[in-house]
Amino acid sequence: MLRHLTDNGSVRSDGCSRYAAGHRVHWIHAKKCRQEPGQAVEILLTSDDVRDDGWVGLRPAFDYASDLPAVWTHTPEALRETLAGHRGRVYWLSRWHALKLVHGDGDGIGDTAGRGAGLVNVALEGGELCEGGAA
Repeated sequence: MLRHLTDNGSVRSDGCSRYAAGHRVHWIHAKKCRQEPGQAVEILLTSDDVRDDGWVGLRPAFDYASDLPAVWTHTPEALRETLAGHRGRVYWLSRWHALKLVHGDGDGIGDTAGRGAGLVNVALEGGELCEGGAA
């Protein structure tokens, strides 16, 4: 399992208890991401891509016909720390507005995604950053 993940696979944010877009991953959200992931686009994402205001620019890892959105997270520090220690693939699950961080060689899509994978609930609109949300 990736460092800094909760039991349901979301990136830890000790100072936040909200499940709104861009905040924590609810267990039902995590379940839907595993069971019905929709289109998963592999992206290039590092800790340097996460801005202080929570905005993250997504870049496809391979040729992709559409533009990927900029997304927002409530705790940029926690996401940067998680990405700094991450050694695996990252996917954009547009259907669920989630980033899936997969540890190891697996694709992490489908029913086996809970093993060695973590989710980040992101928003397409910005919000207020959470205090004390660093992992």
